[in-house]
Amino acid sequence: MLSDDAFETYYRQIRPGLLRFVGTRVRDPHASQDLVQEIYTKALRARERYDQNRSFSAWIYAIARNACVDHLRKRIRDPLAGVAPNAPVSPPELDSMADQGSVDPGWAAERNDLFASVKRELARLPDHRRVAVEMKIMEGLTYREIAEHLGAPLGTVAFWVREALETVAQRLEHLK
Repeated sequence: MLSDDAFETYYRQIRPGLLRFVGTRVRDPHASQDLVQEIYTKALRARERYDQNRSFSAWIYAIARNACVDHLRKRIRDPLAGVAPNAPVSPPELDSMADQGSVDPGWAAERNDLFASVKRELARLPDHRRVAVEMKIMEGLTYREIAEHLGAPLGTVAFWVREALETVAQRLEHLK
C-alpha cells in the first residue's frame, strides 16, 4: 500500500495531465474539476488495492476513464444534471495556449489556425487511436502505460499512435 506522502506526491505530479484527460472527455471544465476531485477520493480510498508493480499513472488513469464513462452515462440520461447556469460547454482550448506569449499577431493567428486544424483532424480519428495519441502527447504517458490503461497489447498501442499521427500529417499536408 502507498504511504500518504507517496500517494500525494504521485498525484500532484499527474494531476495536470489527469485534468486534461478528463477535460477532453467530458467537455465541461466545471465537471472536469469535480470529476478529478472524485477520482482523487476514489483512488485514495482504494490505495490498499494498488499493485505497486503497476505504474501509478496507469492505475489512476483507469479510475479516471471509468469515472468519465460513468459521468457521460449520467449525462446521457439527464443532460442538464450538474450543469451550472452559464457554464462554458468546452474545456480550455488550444487556442488560448497559442495566444500565451505571442508577440506577432500574424504568427499567433497562423498558430491558432494550425492548432484548430490539428484538433479537427484528431477528432476525426477512431476513438481508440485518438485516445492513445492524446495519452501519449498530452499526458506524456509511455506506450506501456497506455497499453495498461486501454487493455491493449503494447505493439498495438504503438501502431495506433504512429498510424494516427501519420494520418493527421497526411490530412494536413496542404498546410506545409
